[in-house]
Amino acid sequence: MATVNSVDFGKVINDAVVAARAVITDNWDQVQEIVKNIGKSLTNDVVFIAKKKVSGEFNEGDAKVFLEDQKMLARIRLRSIAIITLQLAERIWNAIANVFRTAINTALGWTLL
Repeated sequence: MATVNSVDFGKVINDAVVAARAVITDNWDQVQEIVKNIGKSLTNDVVFIAKKKVSGEFNEGDAKVFLEDQKMLARIRLRSIAIITLQLAERIWNAIANVFRTAINTALGWTLL
């Protein structure tokens, strides 16, 4: 898994899965894969943003807008699972984002989440 500026995103994904699991009381088996997939997508997004930062194509504002769009996609993906309510999708996303927040901000050197 990717490491960006000494941040091990394999560990971040594992921690995010644990955090998401803590808010899902039922049907974890139906949600687990999408949570892992969202973590992998966020990791890919961080690698993409890091490359754009180095090349000068993205500034902090660009990165924030990009991640806002990714947050919307993550919420939509969670809501596509029939057992997920809007409130639960938001709680799952918040659990994932809370873990990724420090990792992303540390890896990129900007306050994005």
